[in-house]
Amino acid sequence: MALTVNGVEIKEARVQDEMARLRPEYETYVRANGGEPSEAQLREWAQEDVIEEALFRQEAIATQPVPSDERARQYMDSQAEFFNTFPQEERLARSKEVLQQRRLMKVIRKGVRQPGEAEIKAYYDAHAEVLRVPETLLLSHICRFVEPGNKADTFLELLRIKAEIDGSRLDWAEALETFSDSFSRDYGYFDPVSRGEKPPEIEKKLFALKPGEVSDVLDLGVRSLHLFKLQAIEAPRKMELKDIKERLSDILFEEACQAALEVRMDTLKAAAIIQREA
Repeated sequence: MALTVNGVEIKEARVQDEMARLRPEYETYVRANGGEPSEAQLREWAQEDVIEEALFRQEAIATQPVPSDERARQYMDSQAEFFNTFPQEERLARSKEVLQQRRLMKVIRKGVRQPGEAEIKAYYDAHAEVLRVPETLLLSHICRFVEPGNKADTFLELLRIKAEIDGSRLDWAEALETFSDSFSRDYGYFDPVSRGEKPPEIEKKLFALKPGEVSDVLDLGVRSLHLFKLQAIEAPRKMELKDIKERLSDILFEEACQAALEVRMDTLKAAAIIQREA
């Protein structure tokens, strides 16, 4: 199947490459929305992507100044892994084209205004249920590093320590300082844990703890075994606007940039001659 954009043929191999790149995302999206993936629809998605890619490239070459050989070579050297995939004689021209496309993208982004205070506040209010800090555990831990061949011994040693703590024969603070391999670095503090951050089987055990309770020996898969003590539980809470204002501004700006790019693409497609032939 031949595909041409303003008289320039797009090779079938390029469409196939884009289909392979899109496939995981495409299949996940379609199934999540109750559909069944099809090769024909995946091909349509891939074709749209390569058409837009070709149109953007053509627009950049037509509207943006050609970089000097020196600038193109500097950029080519900085991205050697990418440009080495092209034949030697094509690399300089390719580098210039990429720089022209980067410049066109900057021009489009420059035309997008930064969101105002009212827009940021409106976005914050509209997404209040999403912009929340989830339930979070504040934990202390005894960490023992695992060397090859001694995992079982380390596991048994931590079980002994837990038994002494549970039997009130050993104080947690004393155990931390005496037995935790990471104490000199973290003083027993473990990064706060929110739901969705750790493997499900680990989270299930951590979120089942009551304040003051010590966990079973847990393996986090990073060559270390741990005993955790739950210090406190922080309830879910709404994020304050002042704390995330800058992040929301960035989100709104990027959304506006994407919208501006889509408008430019619609304009280019309307004026283009695109041929799909079987």
